[in-house]
Parts: sequence; C-alpha cells; structure tokens
Amino acid sequence: GLMWLQHGGNLRHTCEQNDGVSRYGWLMHDGENFGVQEIRDEGLVLRTEFVKQPGGDHGGDWSWRVTAKMEGKGPAPLLSLFFYVATDGQGTLRPVLENGTRLAAVAGTAEELGDFTLTFLPPTGEGGEGPKYASYNFLAAGVPGLHRLTDLVRQSLRESSVFSPPG
Repeated sequence: GLMWLQHGGNLRHTCEQNDGVSRYGWLMHDGENFGVQEIRDEGLVLRTEFVKQPGGDHGGDWSWRVTAKMEGKGPAPLLSLFFYVATDGQGTLRPVLENGTRLAAVAGTAEELGDFTLTFLPPTGEGGEGPKYASYNFLAAGVPGLHRLTDLVRQSLRESSVFSPPG
C-alpha cells in the first residue's frame, strides 16, 4: 500500500470525500491485468500504475509504478511517500536493505504464494536521474490489524526526526 505526506499537511492513507482530497479514482483498468489511478491532493498529483505479467505458479508477477508531480509553478514542497507491505497475520516478511538504509526489497513467505520478493527500485526523475534530495527509512513492526497501520506510522513519525533538505 501507499501513504503520503506533504510538508505541513496530514498523513494520507485513504481517500475520503471529507478529507480535502480534490479528486481520486481509476482513470482506466480492466479489473484483472492493469490499472491506472490518480489522486489529486492540494496541488499534488499522485498516479499509480499496475500491470500484471502472466505466468508462474501463482498467476503472474505484478509491477507497480508511483509518479508524484506538483501542479502549478514554484518550488515543490517536501514530499514523503510511505510504501508498506503487510500480511495481516498470515506468513512472514523480512526487510532487505541496501547500504544498511534503503529498503531494496521485502522477502516473504505466504501459504498462497510460497516464497516471494517485492523489489523497490530507487526513485528517479523524469529524465531517469536520482532525486535531488532523498532520505530512506524503514519501519518493521507488528500491528493488531491493517486498520491500525496509519496510527502506527503517525506514532513512528512523532518519535523520529524529520528530513529537511539542506539550505
């Protein structure tokens, strides 16, 4: 799943009609193999794209791309994206770190899937370059139900330092 936070804003996890998100929904999908959705939140445009490559013993492999852009002119505010993986009590998950800080993958085991790996590529700009400023953190924790994930992340943010770009 995905949560996001703009500097000075609220942590977002779901889109609700009363939370100030101006527009959200599927732009296209076939209900089975691909989908594109867009969220517009206070000048931020988040687009998520899913595509399934058929094959394998469990129905295929999924790819997911998240694109974040700001509408309008001026400097982009600090944006934090929180990607999460959860099993809801079934199976195991293990973080795989690159250079001891960046979450490169999550390896797991589940009865329905067997062994699996979710790979997280480093973020890139439109031209393929790395981000001007980036900070990587991860949190591994047990939580009593998926409905408590947002609270867990909020609490973790209160207890940790916040990244600020130099200058």
